[in-house]
Amino acid sequence: MKTLMRGAAIGLALALGAQVAQAQAGLSLSAGAGAVIPTGSMADVNSMGWTGQAALRVKPAVSPIGFQVDAFYTRLGLENDLDGHSRMIGGTANAVYAFPSAAVARPYLIGGAGLCNRSATVNDVSLGSETKFGANAGAGFDLKLGSAALYAEGRFHAIFKGGVDAETGDEATAYMIPLTVGLRWSLR
Repeated sequence: MKTLMRGAAIGLALALGAQVAQAQAGLSLSAGAGAVIPTGSMADVNSMGWTGQAALRVKPAVSPIGFQVDAFYTRLGLENDLDGHSRMIGGTANAVYAFPSAAVARPYLIGGAGLCNRSATVNDVSLGSETKFGANAGAGFDLKLGSAALYAEGRFHAIFKGGVDAETGDEATAYMIPLTVGLRWSLR
């Protein structure tokens, strides 16, 4: 009888533990928009612009580290009174570390790598496009609103050989800082 009771207690504990773990796991979809600040050699030819972002995040139940894939569209103005714009379409794969917190606002760190296709148009003439490899890192927080969350984040993107050095004309790493605010919806 004691063995039966122990077995039932262990089974109940495992079942409850699995339900708690399942409740903490998550799949979410997010959409946001914000401002983009070009820096370094990118700021030599581009002015501040705007960005839109969509992302899918998976967070395993037993780990504070999750995975996020996102896509973005960014448009920047041109400096020196040029009539035109730069446009970037890209995607990244990122690791996300969400700090353990019972508070309404939950901070996180994000970083990863991806691809970015960049093109420029001056006086309605396309100057072509090119796709480059890049990396990003940043931080943000989720502000819980029921099954959804408001999020705000800032990232630092480096697009390798995605810019031109204004002094030498050589390829240079392009840098930009998107500041994004949006909504994240739980899909579970």
